[in-house]
Amino acid sequence: MYRLNWTAVRFFGPQICGPKFLVQCIFFVFVLASWHPAIAEQGSPSTLWQEALKSGDFDRAVQLARGGQTPLGKLIENAKQQALHKDPLWRALLHYQSTFGGVKSQIDSPWFFQSEQGKVDSEAELNATLAAFFRSDAKAPLRLSPYCRFIARRDWLAGQLGALFDAVPVQSCPESEQFFSYLNAHTLTVVFPTSHPNSPASAFGHTLIRVDQEGQSADAKLLNMSINFAAEVPLGVSPIGYTLGGLGGAFPGTFRLLPYHMKLREYRQIDNRDTWEYPLKLSQEQVDLILRHTYEMLIAEFDYFFFSENCSYHLLGLLDVAFANDPLAQQFSLWTIPVDTIKALDKRGLVEREDFVPSTIRTLKQREQGLSESEQALAFKASTDGLEEISQELDALAPERAAEVLDTIGDYFRYSRLKEDNSAGGLNTAERQVLSRRSKLGIRTQAPAVPVPNLAPQLGHDTSRLSLGARRVDNDASRFELTYRAAYHDMRDPSIAYGTRAAIEMLKLTVARDSDDEAIFLRRFTLLSIDSIEPRRGFFKPFSWRTRIDWERASANSNHRFSFTAGGGVAYRGVKDNSPVVFAFAEFDALDDPALPKRSALQVGTRVGLHWEPRQRARFGLEWEHRELVGSRRYDSQLSAWASLSPSRNAALVFEVKQRTISMQDAVNTIGAEWRWYF
Repeated sequence: MYRLNWTAVRFFGPQICGPKFLVQCIFFVFVLASWHPAIAEQGSPSTLWQEALKSGDFDRAVQLARGGQTPLGKLIENAKQQALHKDPLWRALLHYQSTFGGVKSQIDSPWFFQSEQGKVDSEAELNATLAAFFRSDAKAPLRLSPYCRFIARRDWLAGQLGALFDAVPVQSCPESEQFFSYLNAHTLTVVFPTSHPNSPASAFGHTLIRVDQEGQSADAKLLNMSINFAAEVPLGVSPIGYTLGGLGGAFPGTFRLLPYHMKLREYRQIDNRDTWEYPLKLSQEQVDLILRHTYEMLIAEFDYFFFSENCSYHLLGLLDVAFANDPLAQQFSLWTIPVDTIKALDKRGLVEREDFVPSTIRTLKQREQGLSESEQALAFKASTDGLEEISQELDALAPERAAEVLDTIGDYFRYSRLKEDNSAGGLNTAERQVLSRRSKLGIRTQAPAVPVPNLAPQLGHDTSRLSLGARRVDNDASRFELTYRAAYHDMRDPSIAYGTRAAIEMLKLTVARDSDDEAIFLRRFTLLSIDSIEPRRGFFKPFSWRTRIDWERASANSNHRFSFTAGGGVAYRGVKDNSPVVFAFAEFDALDDPALPKRSALQVGTRVGLHWEPRQRARFGLEWEHRELVGSRRYDSQLSAWASLSPSRNAALVFEVKQRTISMQDAVNTIGAEWRWYF
């Protein structure tokens, strides 16, 4: 229902209708009211946009104010003249990506936008944001008014619109003031916990940002806050559901401000991951802009994808407000590997230096190496039987040596407690016994000097790979192969900055051509392959495991065979880091093979081998695999030896000899070489 504007009736009635045609006048007014709502509403046109603000309809307020002499209308007109909605910084603040014929924001929470069309219309969102700043209270579901919530947008628009922006009423925003006062930020540090194959979300590593104050010591920085982006996974989600949901974007991803020491404990003590810290070269103005944007993003939600829109991608998006004209995130379109984002920062010249923080396991192993064999035996015995079982032996040691043994035992007990329950506080009985005994020695604890790895993660080979190989079978047929791998690293790649314990490959495609057949065919497609070979030694006895999903084709005339492989086992290595690693796995393969009597089948078998890297850029391996088809006498046995030599960071040459025997057939011998290029 419309309410009549009697001012309009008094003005227009005598002019148009005349006093003799009262009925016609009333009819005229009602028709006019139904045709133009502005006349039907109570109040002058110059105040109607403010009524729309009160109802939270910012798009309506823009429509009513546009083209007039209202404060909002003037702001909208000036913003249009400057084309502010096309400005790279505005697009960075709203995380807009270019689409065919327009833009679309990667932010998926509707309450982040002030316009109903804000996700896909940058101009509508800018105008609605200007209107929203005139509203003094919050619009549900937010707690704060737009003026106090969207401080990065507000400050930038105020700078672009100059004196016109003075028409926006100033509001008191104590929460954002407390935010900046508490952080007291001077520097931002990107933190990179290294890869962790036992967790799908962190299989390639993780990144977060620590907010540092000026002149802080390393210990003081532990108390700082960190900016973390992660998936919000509901309780009770199974590991399979977690993996599938992360691959498909089923979970919301959010930014959280968390105490850094809590995240560091999670990575170092719970996940056993080394951590690298990269202070960034940013001006104070850039630091402040990024943190204003962070304050806005604390209410935003994104669809989270493990391999593309993940933690590292969105942290780059957060930093990009300081580099809007040349954003860092734009180079990552299909997938985002965390270490590649570190490389992007380093290539841009933004990394001031790198600092290494060893994992708890690495620190414990360093303590262990500082003990003699007899002292190690005492520490191991105490870890299983209790401290009282080695009391006499400890009394016989010199105080300095007893202190080293007790420090090792205490660190192991603490690690074990947090491994079982990362929220467990205080000390358990075993830890108190160690500390009581240790305090009587009167010797100060010395942290072990953990050697820093030769190269930081960003200095390893690039994660994508293209390779060209040639193989010859029994001095007869030759085969040429071209392979592309999207990510990340395998056991034959250069281990510098990657380590020798894990290999993760994703989306590897091989095409081949045999010398006696001109046809080019799809030789193999590997969806995912993971090898985790963790040597067991001393306090730590992890299990090693392997999984693989791929399709392969023996020749151009054969059918494709699908296989899913999984297995587990143990690995051992000597005291020195460059000692050979020996391993043994029990494995099974679930097959779908048209060449088998029964297309779907199960294979079981074993895999044993030795990997050795006597020096950097030179890796060698010897492996034997044996499979037997369940329910038949068919078996498949393969012995191989390989060598990988790396002349430079992004190149490697791999040689391999292999002998394969299938059931009672003659053995087939293959020799091959492959050139690998990383990019």
